[in-house]
Amino acid sequence: MRILFFIFLIFLNLFAREEISVFGGQDEKMQEELKKLPKEEQRIYQNIAPSDENLDISADNIEDPFIPQSSLVLTNDEYPSRVYVGEVFPITIHAKTTENTNFDFKIGLKKNDDLLFLNPDVKWKSIQGEYVATLWFEAKTSNASLEQISIQLLRNGQAFQQTNLNLNPIKYENTLSNNDFTHLVASSLEVKKIKTSNFDNHNIIVMLELNATNTNLKSFYINGIQKQGVENLKGDFNASSAFYYAILPSSKTHFEFSYFNKDTKNLENLKFKLVISDDEISTQSDLNPINKDFNIYKQYALWFFTFIFAILFVWKKNYIILILAIICFTLGFFVDTNIKSGILKAGSRAKILPTEPSTYFYTARSNEKVKILGKRLNYVKVLLENGQIGWVYREDLQKN
Repeated sequence: MRILFFIFLIFLNLFAREEISVFGGQDEKMQEELKKLPKEEQRIYQNIAPSDENLDISADNIEDPFIPQSSLVLTNDEYPSRVYVGEVFPITIHAKTTENTNFDFKIGLKKNDDLLFLNPDVKWKSIQGEYVATLWFEAKTSNASLEQISIQLLRNGQAFQQTNLNLNPIKYENTLSNNDFTHLVASSLEVKKIKTSNFDNHNIIVMLELNATNTNLKSFYINGIQKQGVENLKGDFNASSAFYYAILPSSKTHFEFSYFNKDTKNLENLKFKLVISDDEISTQSDLNPINKDFNIYKQYALWFFTFIFAILFVWKKNYIILILAIICFTLGFFVDTNIKSGILKAGSRAKILPTEPSTYFYTARSNEKVKILGKRLNYVKVLLENGQIGWVYREDLQKN
């Protein structure tokens, strides 16, 4: 019996040595690999408990150990559960991450087309160890829906962290409206200036300078007006200003519109009498309507005064009167009575205002002869063959 027991111990000892020799080869290989690493990383791996797992250290199976996974946390401030269709509303997002290197944000939304995301280029601010951004939305119909906001952290265009934020449903209510409704929901809307001028032989152009709070002035739109738009928008959704223009028939004598005041929950109506102005729209709007060329009349007036002063000189024999007659006569020749003209290239487009975001309202189908009425920066004000005024790029004009 003792002989069998000693044989069992010897067999067990030999088996254990074979196992150690198998893993011993792997340990030696790992030690050689560890020696190639920096000292700081060697200390990290020396603290890892031994494992009998088969190690595959090919590049395809290595994940960056310095990128923390699932460490992005999203929260949001309280937001309204009921909003009006056409009302702008914010949702403020707070993002916390353990990442401390450079990265970019990418916003994803689970919504339908009836909800507009107004500021997709939102800037994130770092405040007390977290990133904060305010997203603005506007519902176009009562069927609008926003279910989820997802945030990705990007490095070199690749996402390495992502988290979703599920939202409580928001109910969208329709507002009161009428035929002149501007589709605006605001806390206030003020018309600072109104200007009316001739646009062509059959139409006038009305320009309103607007100030508003808690709204999106880009949404200012009145049904039934073919040519209208919002230009030179400034400010943010809390407080903003802009110019609204509308091209109306010459027979129009009043301009009336309404907006929904979300604070009073009532329609606010505004009505203005349209009075044609002979002078130009203010330089602040950069819109110059058709102006009659009075230079020829200025020339006639100067020569008329020359004639009067000449008669007075003959009668009074006063040389001061003679000097005045000579001055008026000379100035009459310096008045430019010629209107310069040019050729507008085929395919060129004319804008309402000489600004980049301004609306195009006309496209030349062929080379068209135009009159040059003025210049501003890279734009030229022209009188088109159809009698309309517009601004075109300098390079779109050829000399006549």
